[in-house]
Amino acid sequence: MGPLAPVPVGEISLLGKIQKKLVEFSAAPDKGAWLYDLWKWRYFAHKHKQQAQLNLVWDREHGVETAGELQLETAGVPLADVARGNGVYRPLTENLFRESMASIGVDASRFTFVDIGSGKGKVLFMAADFPFKHIVGVEYAAGLHEVAARNVTTYRSNTQKCRSIEPVHADALTYRLPDGPLVLFIFNALAKEIMRDLLKKLDGDAGAQRDRPLVLIYTNLRNVAEVGDVFDGLQNLRAVRRVRNFVVIANESGARSLSART
Repeated sequence: MGPLAPVPVGEISLLGKIQKKLVEFSAAPDKGAWLYDLWKWRYFAHKHKQQAQLNLVWDREHGVETAGELQLETAGVPLADVARGNGVYRPLTENLFRESMASIGVDASRFTFVDIGSGKGKVLFMAADFPFKHIVGVEYAAGLHEVAARNVTTYRSNTQKCRSIEPVHADALTYRLPDGPLVLFIFNALAKEIMRDLLKKLDGDAGAQRDRPLVLIYTNLRNVAEVGDVFDGLQNLRAVRRVRNFVVIANESGARSLSART
């Protein structure tokens, strides 16, 4: 009997992955939940790959650079602070942005829009399709902020209604919000603990200025349940709409500003 033919490296790698998954499955206390999570992440990866191409098309149409993913430590964030964010920059999809904005139906001309964790600025530019008084992006990663500032100078759109767009390099926990009615937007930009701290700060602001409308939209491409109970226990902000991929919370004055669709 001659020597056994070597197994190709690719097949060894695949077998190793299969064995690893079988071990994980055997150790899982809830086999159904494990299989669901596996399917969920595979489906997300598939959709994300499709969306990546659409993001590039959007950039070309608007003369900006917002597509692609970027690890925060390569975007000017010290390693000690990376855990405060979501770890990875990626742009929001147009569909989810439009769906979440349509759910509030506010008179944008009365509000300032603030994107917390604004990255390279895509949400700012999508928000510019609404006639907001002013649009601000707050980003603590220096590299991302610098790209957003460049993008503001090159952005083009036939549907742009707001031309007052201001990227700000700042920490969301210490940033002083603009005066007047606010629509705040967060696209899964913060770690759960930081998100909880920010919501407590905003809840305090809402209590101190009860007559100022404050509406916050939180979005997540997978599921808003990933941030757990961070929206619970707030005294002045309450959830007015919650679906799989976004949550809308508002103070009493903000809730009155929303359309009947919420």
